[in-house]
Amino acid sequence: MSESQELNRCAYKWCWGVVDLSVRLGWNPLIAEMITAASVMTELWERVLSPRQRADLAEGFAAEDEQSARVAAAFLAGASRLGEASPSSMTSFGAEKQPSPALDRARAEWREQALRAGLPLPPAGARLRHADPEHITAAVLPRLTGCDCAGYVDGEQCRDRDHQGLYLAAYALNRHGADVLHADTAAKAYRATGGPAWDTVRAALVDAVARHVDIDARELPRLIRPTDPTRLTAFGRLVSQSNSLARGDASLGFASPHDTWEALPDRARLHAREAVSRMHVAG
Repeated sequence: MSESQELNRCAYKWCWGVVDLSVRLGWNPLIAEMITAASVMTELWERVLSPRQRADLAEGFAAEDEQSARVAAAFLAGASRLGEASPSSMTSFGAEKQPSPALDRARAEWREQALRAGLPLPPAGARLRHADPEHITAAVLPRLTGCDCAGYVDGEQCRDRDHQGLYLAAYALNRHGADVLHADTAAKAYRATGGPAWDTVRAALVDAVARHVDIDARELPRLIRPTDPTRLTAFGRLVSQSNSLARGDASLGFASPHDTWEALPDRARLHAREAVSRMHVAG
């Protein structure tokens, strides 16, 4: 592995997840929560969904078989938070917490270590474009999962029929009730993605989620070809549930940027099994 590749791998582990640093220095790197969400989706598919529900999801995806739908669903659940790897999200680190000296120290320490790892953070106090993370996900995910068509501005939908399912799936990750994300919203969100340096980090995140569920992300157009957004409503709810269960009691932390590459997937699967088991007990 080249020095630049190793730097990129280190950088994306310093993207933060949902943590409460005002209590103690605990971490949930974004990659840990993404692969945990993928594992939760797998657990829900295998342990919670009925055969009829699984068949309906596979049909909604227009997948060639249920196995393809299961793997694609797990990958998309993990990739749904990709938009949090962006300048506006990363620089708002801890912004929702009550200000405190402990939080200020933790934020400064995180920034120092993230920059050292290679995360392309903008200068402190820089003016940034803002967009909702889910809109950024919709803008960038198709380009990382098989749509490499020339002639289209990133964030816009291409017109290749073979790629339409990628955009429909990416937009379905961010449905709110009966609303479907509009293409113009995704195109505008692309302005807040942060450019090539952040593209590299997001590509590493997508690659990590794909390896975790054992697929080639760029083979997604072959696995699923959805054509009707209304058929993916149930899937959107499952993605939301997967991410909620993946975070769990996130303030306690369950992973660290210092975890080995081998430890993160095992920790994610264990956390997912425990989260789904607790859901069963609560139900």
